[in-house]
Amino acid sequence: MSTPAPDPAADAPPPHIPAALPDNEAQRLAVLKRYDVLDTEEEQEYDDLTTMAAAICDVPISVISLIDENRQWFKSHHGIDATETPRADAFCAHAILRPDEIMEVPDSALDRRFAGNPLVTGGPKIRFYAGAPLLSAEGAAIGTICVIDQKPRELTPVQRKGLSALSRRVVAQFEMRQLLAQLELQSMSDGLTGIWNRRAFDRRLREEWARHARQGQSLGLLMLDVDKFKSFNDDFGHPQGDQALIQVARAVEATLRDSDFFARYGGEEFAVLLPHMEAEGSLLAAERIRKAVAQADWPVRAVTLSVGVAAMAPQADVNRNILVAKADRALYQAKAGGRNRSQRFADCPAAAG
Repeated sequence: MSTPAPDPAADAPPPHIPAALPDNEAQRLAVLKRYDVLDTEEEQEYDDLTTMAAAICDVPISVISLIDENRQWFKSHHGIDATETPRADAFCAHAILRPDEIMEVPDSALDRRFAGNPLVTGGPKIRFYAGAPLLSAEGAAIGTICVIDQKPRELTPVQRKGLSALSRRVVAQFEMRQLLAQLELQSMSDGLTGIWNRRAFDRRLREEWARHARQGQSLGLLMLDVDKFKSFNDDFGHPQGDQALIQVARAVEATLRDSDFFARYGGEEFAVLLPHMEAEGSLLAAERIRKAVAQADWPVRAVTLSVGVAAMAPQADVNRNILVAKADRALYQAKAGGRNRSQRFADCPAAAG
């Protein structure tokens, strides 16, 4: 009698069951986006919480997991090196379906949802899982703080209570992070025009200088000054002057690329950073701006700009303020040359030699 051929399917792991989408998936993703925490750098505050979770629950692995459209991403991970997994494989994607309770899987090998999961059959070989949903004030579960072991077990009542407390601490940290970001944004916005202010400009210049130095690419800068603005205020009053500055800002914004950075530098002076822009392209951008302002519909008197133009390839060991000094020098020449014009630093008489 012949021996039956082995059935490959008999040795195959059982299929795992990906989680369904929550009923409030659109709201949940909107809340996650509002927190603006995905793909951010590691932060000690969150690492402390996963360390505490592992210690309280006496497990080798703990994670703060956030579930977006297609993946789970780890804001903090203790005991593993991975930073994300597909959402279809995520235990946490199941946990957020019941946001008011901890989901506990004592032995994944005996649970039909997870027995064939790649995270069970392969690394990190999850056997035990417990996840406390991270619940926003609106009731949206955006992820979990979870604990993992490579052997079957159960949490004690005290451990469940501790994990729930840590989940609230994580959300409180997200809320605090969002509040601080909002306060920082307010501190870097110009109260009149709504664009960035000098503080924001200084920060962005530092960042762009370092980035362009690494990439070996040119960075352009425009310094804009509203012509004869003092006389405008004297003739029409400061309220009209404020409206003029707002209209200038709107006219300039309409000409810029998404990558450009526009700020009120002080008083009637503005600045525009032009990433990856050579001197010639920066001059063309300056002329677009100057013409847009000059051709705008001005209610009481025409307003024009003088523009100083500079561009250079930053170097890490060179002071970034040299770019500002060059654009300032060009702006001075534009005003001295009759105003309502753009002046490139390379064409300034003082730049020779």
